[in-house]
Amino acid sequence: MLAGREPIAFVHTVDLDRARRFYVDVLGLPVVAEDAFAVTVQAGPVTVRVTPVEAFTPSPHTVLGWSVPDVEETVAALAAAGVQLRHYEGMGQDDLGIWHGPDGTEVAWFDDPDGNSLSVAKL
Repeated sequence: MLAGREPIAFVHTVDLDRARRFYVDVLGLPVVAEDAFAVTVQAGPVTVRVTPVEAFTPSPHTVLGWSVPDVEETVAALAAAGVQLRHYEGMGQDDLGIWHGPDGTEVAWFDDPDGNSLSVAKL
């Protein structure tokens, strides 16, 4: 029924202006629509609606991630834009915050201003 349809991702925020600055100005995602209910950005083929809520508790798990060809290069660009990478105790991440899986997978995590966990990965 939905196999051939484009997904829409939803990310919550308590401050839509602050979230807009992060997703648009820092991450470089283009705005495709904007109103009082959401800032809608495009992340590759996926539409992401950043929606304001009165309050919420961010999930401790990744809510949105990107597949990238070079995690180290992407992490360097994120860091240059002021994004702090998450370091998890016991994960064995390198100094840049990249986890290297035994199968060649590479993943790095970071938070948006509301504490939503985001990631970049080479799978």
